[in-house]
Amino acid sequence: MRRLVFLWWGLLAMLGLPLASAAQAPVVGPGDITTPVPLSVPVPLSVWPTSEPGQSYKVRPGDTLLTIALELGLDLSDAPCAIAPNFRADQPLVIGDLLSLPPAAVTCHQVEPGETVESIAAAYFVEPAEMWGLAWNRLLPNAPLEPYTYLRVPRGESRGMTADAGPSFLTKMLDMPVDTSPYLLFAQPVPQRQPKTAVQGPVPANWPYGSGVFAWPVYGWLSQSYRYDHRAIDVAAPQGTPVTAADRGVVLRAGWNNQGYGYFVILDHQIDYLTLYAHLDRVLVSEGEVVGKGQVLGTVGTTGNSTGPHLHFEIRDFGRLINPLEILTVP
Repeated sequence: MRRLVFLWWGLLAMLGLPLASAAQAPVVGPGDITTPVPLSVPVPLSVWPTSEPGQSYKVRPGDTLLTIALELGLDLSDAPCAIAPNFRADQPLVIGDLLSLPPAAVTCHQVEPGETVESIAAAYFVEPAEMWGLAWNRLLPNAPLEPYTYLRVPRGESRGMTADAGPSFLTKMLDMPVDTSPYLLFAQPVPQRQPKTAVQGPVPANWPYGSGVFAWPVYGWLSQSYRYDHRAIDVAAPQGTPVTAADRGVVLRAGWNNQGYGYFVILDHQIDYLTLYAHLDRVLVSEGEVVGKGQVLGTVGTTGNSTGPHLHFEIRDFGRLINPLEILTVP
C-alpha cells in the first residue's frame, strides 16, 4: 500500500501537478479578516461640515446605534443622522469613523419612496432652501432622493405636532364637527395621570430586572423640564446630594462622557427601559454591577456641560427618549 502511494506521488511529480499536503490549510486565516470599509461618499469630503469641539464622536469597538445614541444623548430614531445620509441599519459601523452630533434644531427624517425635498420641506413647514443649505444632507442637483436614506430637516411644527409631540390645538379643532365653539374644546377636562402602584416581594440580590415603577432619583427642585431640545429633566440639588437608582437594573455605563454629560451612569433595567444620570460629582458603582432600587449611584455634581449642581435624568423606552415626568411616581 505504501509503495502504491509513493508511485502515485511520483506520477503527479512527473506530470507537474501540485502535491497534496498532509494537513489542510485554513480557508480563512487571521490576515484575511479586515474591518468594514467606510460608507461610500457621493460627494467630496471637503463639503462635509466641520464639527465643533465636543460635538463629534469616534466609533469604538462594540458600538451599536443604541450605544451611540446613549453617548450622544440622541433619541434612537435620530442616531442615523449622526452617521451619514446613506447609512442603513444592516451596515456595520466602522471603528474610527468620526460622527457629527446633529444640532437640537434639526429633525432626522428617513426618506420614503417617492418623496422629494419639496414634499419633505412642506411636511415640516420649512423652506426647501433650508434643507439644501445643510451640507450634511449632501443633496445633488436634479438627483432623486434615494429611499430609506436620511436627511436633516430644520425643526418646525411638523404635521401639526407640537414640541411636546402632542396634537396641537389647531389639529384638534379641525377634527371637531362644523360650528363647534373653540370654548367647548378648551372646556374639555384633561385626564390626570394616575400614579403607578405595585406590590413587590423580596428579590435575590443579583436579580437584574426592574419593576417598571420609577422613583425620583434625587431630592431637589425641577430646574429644567422635558422639551424637544432637552429630552430629559434637570433636578437642582446641593453638590454631594446622593443620587439613587430609579429602579432595579444593571449598570451599563459608569464613568466619564466626552459629549457633555461629565461623570454619568446608565442603568439597563432589562425590561426595555434605560435610565441615565449625568453631571455627577462622584460615581459609586461599576459597569456590570446589579443595583437595587434606591441604591446610591453617585452624588450630584456639576461636571461636563453644566452651569451649576444638578442631576440630568433621562428615561428611554425601547431606545426612545420619553418624558420622565409622565412615569415617575409621586413621592
